[in-house]
Amino acid sequence: MARVRVPGSLTIVLVIIFTLLVIIYHILSNEVDDISSGKVDVRLKVEDIYPLSPFTDSAKDIARRQRLEAEILENVRNKVNSNALKYERNYKDNIPLFQGQKIVHLDLKGAPPTIKYYRYLFPLLKKLGATGILVEYEDMFPFTGEIKNISALNCYTHQEIVEIQRLAEDNDLEVIPLIQTFGHFEFVLKLDKYKDMREVSHYPQALCPSHNRTLPLLYEMLQQVIDAHPTIKNFHIGADEVYQLGECSRCLERMARHQWEKKQLFLSHVAKVANYIKKKYPSLTILMWDDEFREISPQEIIDRGLDKLVEPVVWKYTTDPQSTLTELLWDNYARIWPNSIWIATAFKGATAPDRYYTDISYHIKNHEGWLGIIARYSHRIKFKGALLTGWQRYDHFSVLCELLPSSIPSLAISLAVLQSPDMNLFPPYLPSHIKDILSCESMIALNVPEPQFAWTKCDFHGSMIYAATLRLFTLSQEIAKMEQENTYKGWLKEYNLKHAFSSPSHVEHAVARLGEHKMEILYIENEMRTAMEGIFDNYTIDEWIETHTDPLSEKITKLWEAKERILERDNWPRRPLPKNEL
Repeated sequence: MARVRVPGSLTIVLVIIFTLLVIIYHILSNEVDDISSGKVDVRLKVEDIYPLSPFTDSAKDIARRQRLEAEILENVRNKVNSNALKYERNYKDNIPLFQGQKIVHLDLKGAPPTIKYYRYLFPLLKKLGATGILVEYEDMFPFTGEIKNISALNCYTHQEIVEIQRLAEDNDLEVIPLIQTFGHFEFVLKLDKYKDMREVSHYPQALCPSHNRTLPLLYEMLQQVIDAHPTIKNFHIGADEVYQLGECSRCLERMARHQWEKKQLFLSHVAKVANYIKKKYPSLTILMWDDEFREISPQEIIDRGLDKLVEPVVWKYTTDPQSTLTELLWDNYARIWPNSIWIATAFKGATAPDRYYTDISYHIKNHEGWLGIIARYSHRIKFKGALLTGWQRYDHFSVLCELLPSSIPSLAISLAVLQSPDMNLFPPYLPSHIKDILSCESMIALNVPEPQFAWTKCDFHGSMIYAATLRLFTLSQEIAKMEQENTYKGWLKEYNLKHAFSSPSHVEHAVARLGEHKMEILYIENEMRTAMEGIFDNYTIDEWIETHTDPLSEKITKLWEAKERILERDNWPRRPLPKNEL
């Protein structure tokens, strides 16, 4: 047989390519080993694993992504400890550490879903182990009569409120309405009709508890909401983060007359609200956020009768809730409410007010931290339930954060953590029963940074929104990377753009992919509009686009136009440049 002669230069090239492939493989393997063993906090860049593609993924890109995911999952499977394997085998048979209700918070002051979406969501919540929903209506409730203008122009109808309750009942989900009655009252106090009821005239957050119109307004709101929910057992009056208190002339005069401090003013107001509900609806249990109680002595709370009037919801959304919810706090609460304490975790909307993707690993740690608290204090306190909050805005005026449909994976995993038999058992990958419920193609590692491509291969109603946010994140990373290049920083500053004064070769190099970015942002907007259609109304869709894609689009367009002005020039003026040069 004739021997094929390979040129020496080709041999060298092949050796170099093979060596590089081996090095890359070992780097990836080492990273994955560290990920699965928990030695490092993973910070792989999403754009390194899933590079930007302008419109569609090539077969080569798809194959590369699938290969990388397979390698990550294989290493995770090989490295899982016996506890994780035990979780998979026994999660159905073991008794969960937390025995209380699991209530999913629906924050309707931003991105209220259509009724059609509830028809999908509620059966899913039941499958995932939820026992109820906390519906924070704010201005989405259809108030009537003298207070009808409190409602948003796109609020739900009374018929839709009835339908939400019917769908919840069909899926064995308890409905708990929430209406704010002190702080976070912007949706009312922003209006001209109610601005004189603000505690501080320039700040519409907190209402004045001493104004003669305050209680009649609250009583009317409470009555309308409670009457629209005739079968409820629990009702939430909010009352958290009352940042302005005891500052107006009415409150100062009242405090002086009674020789009160601000805390007595707070206790007096919530006691009046709770007493009204108890007298008119004696079978209702009243919940309220606990944060304003934390600096008040147990005896003062008991003296106001609030130990019998309300049940506190202790909330903390950090990765280590035990560090700030001290033993003294639990000692005090055990004295006041030993059999009626609720907790509040977060599955989204608690990491940044403008974040459009959910950091799942953060919320896993939050829930595991709460399991630690429950394990430590359950011999002294009965934890009745957990409210898994999913904030859609930080307050009435803030922008939209992570959308509910794209946060379904985080919600599913958060519910699974709360149903764990041990706070140390939860595995580093997506448990098989959640994989089945969300119709995911493969196991997914939970300790890699979000957003990640694997979730787009699941079939939950929201995966298309997740895919669009992944593209937006990747594009944002690409643009940030472009702006950090020396050629960009040195030849495309605002000064260069303003005067169209720069080196064409450097400009061409710095923005070589700007055309791709320009088309990609258009694709993302169209993809997001399609994904959100049927889940949200056009108002919400437009707001999301204006908040999260329009600014990037405007930035790219401005840069494109400036680049064109620079490149069309073939001569430049002598220095100094005139100030009015465009």
